[in-house]
Amino acid sequence: MPSAIPPSIASYIQASLDAQSQTLITSVLSTPSTWLALRVVYAAIHGVEDVSRGHSLALGSSHHAVESRPVIFVSLLRPLSLWTEMGRKMGLDVQSLLKNRRIIYIDGLSFPSGHSSPADPLLLPTMKLKSLDLSAVRDAVNTALKSMASSTATATATSSQSPSILTASSSARPTPRMPMPPASRPPAAASPSTHVPSTKPVIVLDGIDFVLASEPACSTLALDSFLSSLRAQCHALVVTGNADAPLLQTAGSEISTGTPLERSHAHFLTSMAHRCQWVWQLRGLDTGSAKDVTGVLRMSRGGDVGVEEDEVSHERLPDAEWLYQVKGDSSVRVWSRGE
Repeated sequence: MPSAIPPSIASYIQASLDAQSQTLITSVLSTPSTWLALRVVYAAIHGVEDVSRGHSLALGSSHHAVESRPVIFVSLLRPLSLWTEMGRKMGLDVQSLLKNRRIIYIDGLSFPSGHSSPADPLLLPTMKLKSLDLSAVRDAVNTALKSMASSTATATATSSQSPSILTASSSARPTPRMPMPPASRPPAAASPSTHVPSTKPVIVLDGIDFVLASEPACSTLALDSFLSSLRAQCHALVVTGNADAPLLQTAGSEISTGTPLERSHAHFLTSMAHRCQWVWQLRGLDTGSAKDVTGVLRMSRGGDVGVEEDEVSHERLPDAEWLYQVKGDSSVRVWSRGE
């Protein structure tokens, strides 16, 4: 099975998940960003495979342990069945991760019913938005953050109690005068897991710009303020949005033209690009469609470059552009022009 993350973009996905980072992924109607968003989730949970060195690189971790971070995944435009099916094809077991609370999924397409019904054991544990208002999205994400923090605290308390229980039980035994034979010696402590859980999650907001269209009273300032508050509470924030030409035609115009939605959308994406460390852009070919090319993928630095280099960091990554192809089995081939 090929690597879930194409080697050409592995370092860039790793950089997009650095601590306190914010990343924007833009796409158009013909080149959706579902495959890239899933690979960000995969990298947050399983790390990024470094093909050249033969080990996994984790989020700010050393070479000895892979730091696994939980993910809060908010999807406003796409159903859970799509993410589950695409994840299964690329080796990301979304159902198992939901049951183990390593992913908290907030569903923007299904609203809670008014009447109570018995819980179906076959249903996956997800959170449903009360509405598509910004306040409902904020409440759902805050609830997910509190739930994840309490789960992490419980797991930490359980793991910290285990050694003390073992010490207490072993201290109650009389100390032998001679070394015990090998058969009666207690087994050596197991080596720590290669995945080290961490506290702050990675938050992925898919289609958050839809709030501007569904709620006319929502301003870009309120949406920017909401994202800033999330950035302070998570390890990394990844936001996806639409960058189709009709929505951005007023961005470069000095005259205030276009509909209120066009102006709000253009202002939101422009401000996001200036506040992010990295900007991913997915678009179609300028020359039209091709049978073996899905589109063009460009990675560039945003306006928030930062003043300090990452301590474990890699060398400074340059802006880059590739062609890519999403195949029927959800695998992705990425290559530079001319290859």
